[in-house]
Amino acid sequence: MKKYFLALICGLLFPFGFAPFEAWPVTIISLSLLLYLLKHEESKGSFLTGLIYGMGLWGVGISWVYVSIHYHGNQGIISSLFITFAFVIFLSLYIGFTTYLFAIFKTKINSLNYLLIFPVIWVSIEVLRSNFLTGFPWLIIGTSLAGTPIGGWTPILGTYGSSLVVLMISGCLLLIYEKRNKLDLYPTLLILIILISSFTLNKINWTNEITKVTTSIYQPNLTLQKKWSSQGIKHTMSLIGEAITNAEENEFIFFPETALILEKEELEPWLTNIEKQLNEKNISLLSGIIAKDPNEMDLIERFNRVRGFGPLKGHYDKVHLVPFGEYIPFKSYIGNILDFMGINLINTLPGKAFTTLSNGNIIISPSICYEIAFSDLVRKTAKISNLLVTISNDTWFGTSIGPEQHLEIAQSRALEHQKSLIRATNSGISAIITRNGEIAEKQGYFEDKELKAEIKIYEGRTPFSVVGNFLIYGYIIIIYMYLLYFKRTIVRKY
Repeated sequence: MKKYFLALICGLLFPFGFAPFEAWPVTIISLSLLLYLLKHEESKGSFLTGLIYGMGLWGVGISWVYVSIHYHGNQGIISSLFITFAFVIFLSLYIGFTTYLFAIFKTKINSLNYLLIFPVIWVSIEVLRSNFLTGFPWLIIGTSLAGTPIGGWTPILGTYGSSLVVLMISGCLLLIYEKRNKLDLYPTLLILIILISSFTLNKINWTNEITKVTTSIYQPNLTLQKKWSSQGIKHTMSLIGEAITNAEENEFIFFPETALILEKEELEPWLTNIEKQLNEKNISLLSGIIAKDPNEMDLIERFNRVRGFGPLKGHYDKVHLVPFGEYIPFKSYIGNILDFMGINLINTLPGKAFTTLSNGNIIISPSICYEIAFSDLVRKTAKISNLLVTISNDTWFGTSIGPEQHLEIAQSRALEHQKSLIRATNSGISAIITRNGEIAEKQGYFEDKELKAEIKIYEGRTPFSVVGNFLIYGYIIIIYMYLLYFKRTIVRKY
């Protein structure tokens, strides 16, 4: 029991390496302690150790889910706790599966176990979790390195590759502890190589500045109820008009996800007047808006769209939707049941293509809310753009750690491509992020104000922009092929 209690404590430490705590060495130590607990475990014991470690990890790491369900999902305390606990258990199974595989594949050589096998297994499960059942790429280890001195590998290997780097450091720390009475310097030397190389790579500029633009981010700060009301519509329209009046020539204005909850046709003639003002002053406006598919007759199905106004041309419809939040899985089977229960959910249509928005030489790579967490998805347009923009509505999560973690994920996307990133949200946290993944300026929770600054526009590609995650995927496959070939005889039945 003592061992499992220690596993829980170690898991509780893991999220403190992420925002808003940002004590990234704590995550490294947490992983070292987990490895230590797994050293003599067989497969069944390893699974349980990992499961309990995961309960601590996710219990703290996604505590914001409770806030969303209880305060904004109109659920009672008991049901909110139950749903949150069920989600924590589900995610903890990934950690249990990770430690189970480690017990299966580990050898008698600790350096091989700690520096190769465990890191590859952990990252492969991170990849699985990011894609299985629409994916949940949250608390990916490498994400915690954005804006830190050891984030230098991220523009080359991406966040999954950075996860491997962190896990190798954790393994080295355990090797140092085990060999503390022996003269064995190679684990220390390996840590120094990783740290020095990261510091050095942090100074390399893979992209080049081509121009600067003045930008304004507006955070309407509306409650969910007010946002979807006639009063909220009038407030947002007034705020957009005020933003255009106060803007300088050639300025870029950003509003959050679904800032305009009416379709383009329903906003006439106001929109015609706005377009005229924008074009006269050469001001570009980007905003979230609801849009319908002209080929669909279903009046409750809409696109979640980001659209350019004035000189900024183009639009993008959200491709990666949130199940039950934006669409109903297996609608043909359970739709009638939901209707019978009186549950009327608006079904958001998925976008059909990954597209950019542009104004002259400014090419914007857009993503909407949860999409920013998917590095492969963002890369589709980021590699051909020179400015990253993500719009969101994190009001669902209140003042929990959720919006902070969401912002940190956006930082990692900026670092992967070494391009400035604009984040516009309804109630926080809106921010301007530099190409090094650092926050230049930001708005706090529920601040109703404008964030105005001059940002740099960069052209060029990082190695990650060119190769993506394929290098890491290939590395994982090769290691698994090696393990399966040489370890077939040690797979035991339990």
